[in-house]
Amino acid sequence: MCGRFNVSDSPALQSLLDELGIDIGPVEPRYNIAPTEAVITLYQQDEQAAMREMRWWLTPRWAKAPSQKYSMFNARAETVASSRAFAQPFKTQRAIVPASSFVEWQRSADQKQPYLIAPENNLLLFAAIWEHWQGDDQEIFSCAVLTCDAVPSFAHVHHRQPLMLPLEAVGVWLDPARAGEDVQHYLQPSLPAPLCVEAVDTSINNARNKVAPVPVGEKEWLAE
Repeated sequence: MCGRFNVSDSPALQSLLDELGIDIGPVEPRYNIAPTEAVITLYQQDEQAAMREMRWWLTPRWAKAPSQKYSMFNARAETVASSRAFAQPFKTQRAIVPASSFVEWQRSADQKQPYLIAPENNLLLFAAIWEHWQGDDQEIFSCAVLTCDAVPSFAHVHHRQPLMLPLEAVGVWLDPARAGEDVQHYLQPSLPAPLCVEAVDTSINNARNKVAPVPVGEKEWLAE
């Protein structure tokens, strides 16, 4: 699954934004981002790439009101095309949530140990979907990050992982005119780049702690 992540500026992120024609200047670092918080989301609107902050907890357009009764911050890649809440956004409202790293946990008898997972170039492209909900006096742009089974090399860290896209998939994934076979193969588990895994201080277990993760163990590099 994907329950916390970080985003920071990097040459790779700025290069992607430049390619998409999005000029926002340096990206302010954000740490320990948790569900329901605002996240940077890349999507396509009026045939152009756009970026806005969206609530990381998808609210379907048909919902009577925003709710946290059901977990809606992740969408399973295996069922996203058939889910009542996710199927329509998957067809025409796909998005990308950029991240520099994410966190997974392993439980032991006496603690919940967080692990930071990051690529060498500090850029991960999480496959996502987005929605626009409108009420009488409120509107919400929201998103959900897709997850999939872990690739074998990652399975000892966690049995699920964020669905991560390669850079060359950006144009197709964001294009609402492309669907079906054009995007189905991107739903398969993969590691677009080698990932570094290291244990970090348990202070990030508290979502209110918005500080950079502090490594406390040796690094392990994973690749497919």
